[in-house]
Amino acid sequence: MITKLKKPAIHWPSAWIKRARAAAVGLTAAVLIGMICSYLNPKTGVLLAILLLLVTPALLLARSDSRWLVPYIIAVWAFTPAIRRIYEWVYLEYNSVSLLSILPLLVTLTLVLPMLGKPLEFSPLLKGFLLCMAVALGYGFLVGGLKNGVSGLFDLANYAVPLLIIPYEAVRRSNIEERKLWIGSFVNIAILAAAYGIVQFFVVPEWDAFWMNEVDMFSNGQPVPYEIRVFSTLNSPGPAAIFLSTALLAMLMNKSWRGFAGWLGVGIVTFGLILTLVRASWVTMVLALFLFILLEQGRKRWSLMGAILLAGIFMYSVLTVVPGGENLLNRFSTLGNLESDYSYNDRMQFVWKIVPMLADQPFGTGLGSVGVGTKLENDGRLGQFGNFDNGFLALFLTFGIVGGLAFARAVWLLVRLLRPMRQERDPREAKYTLLAFSVLLAAIAYLIFENRLVGLGGFVVWLFAAIGLPKSTQSLNGKGMP
Repeated sequence: MITKLKKPAIHWPSAWIKRARAAAVGLTAAVLIGMICSYLNPKTGVLLAILLLLVTPALLLARSDSRWLVPYIIAVWAFTPAIRRIYEWVYLEYNSVSLLSILPLLVTLTLVLPMLGKPLEFSPLLKGFLLCMAVALGYGFLVGGLKNGVSGLFDLANYAVPLLIIPYEAVRRSNIEERKLWIGSFVNIAILAAAYGIVQFFVVPEWDAFWMNEVDMFSNGQPVPYEIRVFSTLNSPGPAAIFLSTALLAMLMNKSWRGFAGWLGVGIVTFGLILTLVRASWVTMVLALFLFILLEQGRKRWSLMGAILLAGIFMYSVLTVVPGGENLLNRFSTLGNLESDYSYNDRMQFVWKIVPMLADQPFGTGLGSVGVGTKLENDGRLGQFGNFDNGFLALFLTFGIVGGLAFARAVWLLVRLLRPMRQERDPREAKYTLLAFSVLLAAIAYLIFENRLVGLGGFVVWLFAAIGLPKSTQSLNGKGMP
């Protein structure tokens, strides 16, 4: 009798199986996307392809809980406006409301995936911060959701989605190397954005000129070399200045955060920030640096002062020779004589105009009534409060007294959580917490000019707050709490 030998079973490595499954899913998705796009007009098909192309990497990174998820999200926030301008330039059709506007929000939403199934153990202060924010946003949506429709939902997303970075980091408890990677990625992206801004100032790419002509925003200057107010890869000089000034703040505070270009990167970001002609970012950044110097100790304080001095000399040298540099020097010179400062007087008139409205509407106007979101219910045009030159008033007009106080309480709890005076804090965490504390206070000071705690500005502030979260105070026992 002949016995047949059984073939040995083949055991494929689990990693290969996972890759094969991922490839199969990707191939299936590609086929389905291709079939769907074949039924759409080419322009819509390209738009959906861009959305899926940029959201898919975030989903994959989130699914594997990769440390590169946050750097990828930073890049999407920084570069999406430029992608949108190129897309609209290719088709020579400007849309005041575009699906690409929600792309950074969709990508940021993937932060939820790594949190699923993990215990949400937060310190009392962090829990209070999140609860107060939930109360403020819930109240704002309750007041404005029905009245403002889609605008209210869009505004809610712009406030709430960037906040996800804080519970995400509190759950993950990233190590020092990961937080260093996030700061380094932010700085490197800022260097690239600043470099593009410099090119934009001297050349003005066709897609940027097309967008400026269509959007009809006179505050951006003229779409010609040397007369443009640089907005880089962002959608206006304000957000560009917020992004670049935060990066420059980190670069000046610690040499290990200067990115791949070192001092050259500091010069590039400084030059790019100069070309935005946004004084508010310079003023608040200087306040943050001054605070950092007061809180820093030993020789680091002197090295920081030396770095600031070099950056200041470089800034002044550039302003005296670059075309249009005298405009910023003149804008700064009027700070010593506010009575002749047009911007200051205009803002003061705006404040006196809005204050009576706050008294008449103590319950607030709700989410969707202030800011860019007003376009959605106003045929693509900014509404009555689309441009708002005071962040404090914008918050209380939106959330009313109840929601505004809840929002203020949330920010105050975060300030307490990040305050760098705790002796028991891990020395390795100290510089990250001090950076986060400085960025947060700079953002609060920026509210004098505009609301920096929503959209891109909110994402930047909450990102650095997350980076500075003290790991020793994230557990529920509350040890180390003030």
